[in-house]
Order: sequence, then structure tokens, then C-alpha cells
Amino acid sequence: MSTHADMMLHRRPFVKVITAALRDDCHVEPGDRVLAAVSGGADSVAMLRAMAVLAARKEWSLDLHVAHINHHLRDDADTDETFVADLAASLKLTFHRADVYPAAADGNLEAAARDERYAALLTIADDIHADHIATAHHADDQLETMLMRLIRGASVHGLAGIMPRRRLADRHRLIRPMLGVDHAAVIEFLTSIGQTWHEDSTNADVSRWRARLRADVLPVLRELRPDAAAKAVGASRRLHDAGRVFSHNIRRAVSKFTTAHADGTITIEREAARRMMPEVLRGLIRRVSLDVGASVDRISAGSIERIAETARDDSGELRQFTLTGGVAIDVAADCVRWKRTGQSI
Repeated sequence: MSTHADMMLHRRPFVKVITAALRDDCHVEPGDRVLAAVSGGADSVAMLRAMAVLAARKEWSLDLHVAHINHHLRDDADTDETFVADLAASLKLTFHRADVYPAAADGNLEAAARDERYAALLTIADDIHADHIATAHHADDQLETMLMRLIRGASVHGLAGIMPRRRLADRHRLIRPMLGVDHAAVIEFLTSIGQTWHEDSTNADVSRWRARLRADVLPVLRELRPDAAAKAVGASRRLHDAGRVFSHNIRRAVSKFTTAHADGTITIEREAARRMMPEVLRGLIRRVSLDVGASVDRISAGSIERIAETARDDSGELRQFTLTGGVAIDVAADCVRWKRTGQSI
């Protein structure tokens, strides 16, 4: 591609959408250091090419770095890494890499790989003092996520899907600047600029729930409603707004009705729990569980519902629950008590 063509990339609609998202939704400032997570697939390559335009433009001057995490799960994993390293070099960007070897004790290899990937990205971000970590989730991913969470019976927060910006481990901001574009726009952009990418063969494995949804369900939705992904993105924004109001009410309830004790436990009187609106009580249970140490990605709506129903019933019998992350919840005759697993009361 010629130098003149490179200079004109900022005028392309795809790049304009990413630019607006970085500014308005992700709150990226000129000169910020951004670590772009790039697998070598079409989505992350398109994100990198668009963000590289901003790195080269004086009014943005992004300090853009490229990270590739090698999971060693496919025969062509090393080829992907070489491809991303060469792409970063061609764009004159600093390349970082890490090896992870995910193993799923519970059989969920995809979740284990995600956890290790984010841990590796955090380590790199810490090392280079990055302001943001960027991933290439797009509008189709948003639609898939919202549908999956709907089927699982998620709360208003879960139904809102993927956030364009959130804190990651309380020290970095995870940003998703591509939520305003779908995969078709990604392919159109890459094809138009002559940029290649690598296909991930696991995306075709329909034994995985998300892949099956992508292969069999989304095409039908697009046939019925071509703008389904765009509509999902709009609904997500409204649900996030509603979620902020809801979160405010939950914070007030936590402050007013829960008690933190010197031994590290937290309690709420069951009579107060019975008086709450059910959805506020469910939100309070989730919020306190996270504060005590439960894993944010492993608290199911079903678990929260069972605890809430137990807290509101008339039984005085002791019932006990355990959440992933080492959190035990005791529903006693007069109160609900949170503690770390193994902690004595």
C-alpha cells in the first residue's frame, strides 16, 4: 500500500467509527498508551490497522503497543504469533508476546484460556504502564453475548452485554472500540486495504455453544432483521444506562442495610431482606459477594436467585451456600452472613 493510501485511511468510514468510539465511548485521550490485543484474526487485525492510523496522526499520537498471547492450543499457534509480530513491525509498533498453557479442571477450556489470556495481558500492561487494553469485540459479539445471557436468565447488568469500557483488576481500563461495527464491516475494510489475516479454525467448531449460535442462529436473525446486531448495540447502551440507576439503588441498600464486622464477615438482617424489592435484594447479594471475593464471571443468576429466595423465606433453619472465589454465605434464622471459605464465625 502506498504512503498516500496510508495517509488517507483516516477518511474511511470504518476508521471514523473506531476513532469516535475511542474518543466518546472508551474515553481515550491523545497520547495515551494503549495495548492492543491481537490474535491474528480478522477482527483484531482490523482494530490494529485502524488504531495504527491514530498512532500516526499528530492530533492523536497514540502510544500504541501490540500484544499477542500464544495459547499453544492449535498446531498453527506459532504461525499466528509470527504473523502478528511481522504486522506490528510493518506498522513500526512495539510487539509484546506471552505464552500461556490453559488447562480446564472443570472442562471449560474456553473459559480457562480467556482467564489466562487476560492475566497475561495485565502483566504486559503493568510492565509497560499502559493506560488501556483494547480488545476487538464487535457488534456481532455483542448480539451473541446478549442472547447467551438472556438464555441463561441474566440480570439487567448481564443483559446489557459487553461494556465499551470497564476497569480490569482495578488498575487498567479494558476498552472495546469496535462495538459499533460488525464482522462484515471488518472483512470489507481489510479487503479494501489489501490486508490479510489468519482464520481461527476453532471458530468453526459448532460443539462450542457460542460457535453454534454464530453458525446456526445469527444467520436466521440477520435474515429476519438485517440490522439485528446494530439494534443489540443500541439496546445494550440503554440497558447500561438503566443499570447505572439500578447500581445506585443497590449501593444505597448495601450502605443502609448491611453491617461489616471486625472479623471480616458481612451481614444483613433477614427482615430487612424480606422488605426489599426482589431485584434490589438480588443485586445486593451479588454486590456483597463480589466485595467479599467471589469471582465476577462465575456468579450465576441461578445461584443469586436461590440465595435470595432462601433469605426471604420463613424457615429458621441454617442453609449454606458456596460461590466460586472462596465465598461462603450462611442464611441463619435472623441474618444472612458472608465470609471467606474456611473462615470461622
